[in-house]
Amino acid sequence: MAQAAIPQIVARRGGWRAALRRYAHVPLLTPAVGLTVAVFWVCMAVLVVMSVYPFLAAGTPRLTLAAWQRLLGDPYYWGVVGTTLRLAFVVTALALALGYPAAYAISKIQRPGWALAAYVVLFAPILVSVVVRTYGWLLLLSNTGVVNYLLRAAGLVREPIPLIFNETGIIIAMVHILLPFMVFPILSVVGQVGGDLKEAAMDLGANRWVTFRRVTLPLTAPGVISGCQIVFTLTISAFVTPFLMGGGRVQILSGLIYRDMEAVNLGFASVVALVLLALAVVILAASNVLARRAYRRAEVERA
Repeated sequence: MAQAAIPQIVARRGGWRAALRRYAHVPLLTPAVGLTVAVFWVCMAVLVVMSVYPFLAAGTPRLTLAAWQRLLGDPYYWGVVGTTLRLAFVVTALALALGYPAAYAISKIQRPGWALAAYVVLFAPILVSVVVRTYGWLLLLSNTGVVNYLLRAAGLVREPIPLIFNETGIIIAMVHILLPFMVFPILSVVGQVGGDLKEAAMDLGANRWVTFRRVTLPLTAPGVISGCQIVFTLTISAFVTPFLMGGGRVQILSGLIYRDMEAVNLGFASVVALVLLALAVVILAASNVLARRAYRRAEVERA
């Protein structure tokens, strides 16, 4: 009897060891998960409560949907939502249009020194404060700035072009600031595209454009989607650059949050913050669907 029980005991011990190995990463996740729950989700719960049960300076707090009715029932705030989304999509599209060729070109540089120089030039904006960069663009794009001076000196315009305190200035500054966040994810996947696949496509009669469209672009789609997600998320939640470059004339959701927090209108600020979060989550969820399809297609084509 005792000898017959030995294999079962050994099996149980082996099972425990396998379970310990399988879940050995759980203690490593505990600090990050705990911090996320304590900071992010608790703050989200506070926002939800404040949006329907705001603190009132005069009187006792009471359950109310007035803040939600104010936001959803006023066309002005729908216009602010539209402006926020439009800026985010335009900045993301322009960053992609500039970032993809830049990443592709950097991946083709053979000399380490030139590649390092390209990295330094491209990623230098990350090393500078966002306030400093924004004020630099204010100086460059103002009516008496370098850009308008060169345009008038070349005889292209007679009067200065308004490039600040409008959406144009915000887009220019945001694209410059966020361009590295588009280039880096694309660059990480462009370098993984094997030259043998391109050569095989050309051997089958495909020209450069067809090879790019049928081989390079699908294989680099995961990096493109990741870069777009990062740039879109950073743009939709940006405050400093739109505030300074817009001069208070371009209203976006982050500006509404700042204005109402400054006025101690915590209920409405909470509603705007939740709407901003919901917009970002919806867009990211939709892009994640595209990302999974792109990853599957890339794996199939690599195989």
